[in-house]
Amino acid sequence: MKLNDITNYIQSICENISNVLNVDVTLVTKDLTRIAGTGIFRERIGEKISEEAVYSAVLREGNSYVIDKAVSISCSRCSHKDHCKELADICTPVKLGDDILGVLGIAAFDEEQKNNLLSKDKELTIFIKSMSDLISFRLDELYKQEVKTIDDLEKEAIINAIKKYGSNTEGMKKVADALEIGIATLYRKVKKFDIKY
Repeated sequence: MKLNDITNYIQSICENISNVLNVDVTLVTKDLTRIAGTGIFRERIGEKISEEAVYSAVLREGNSYVIDKAVSISCSRCSHKDHCKELADICTPVKLGDDILGVLGIAAFDEEQKNNLLSKDKELTIFIKSMSDLISFRLDELYKQEVKTIDDLEKEAIINAIKKYGSNTEGMKKVADALEIGIATLYRKVKKFDIKY
């Protein structure tokens, strides 16, 4: 399962978060590739971020982080600290079951954004986590829709054919012909799948 399968959905989530909170938002995959973003991050979609970034720790540990660049130990060790324009960051893993698929983060680039972000860090961490869960839920639903068994497909085809041709004797003959199976096989499958008609 890959977050890349729902990049448009993720981008819309990022834009909505950005509009509500007035911060920049991004999402990176487990290989640290940015696949969605707003503001300064939008220009960097498709790029890999540094392995020294806190996002690596989020991916390794599976925990959310609140970063204040001025006091964060993580930032002081990063070789990109002199070029980094982020003043504060809240990031959380995007998980599906036990798998960590990526990291969703919000960032402040000016003092006002930073103060707003850090003054509500607990609430925003919960909010970002719920947005992460929403992304995971969407991905899970996509895969559930895509993966159907042969029996599911066969049952669906029979139901659709019965709706089209009817369930009387003549209709069922047309259903069998349309599905290229014998009439006895059709009735056996109707019974097997417990199709009500």
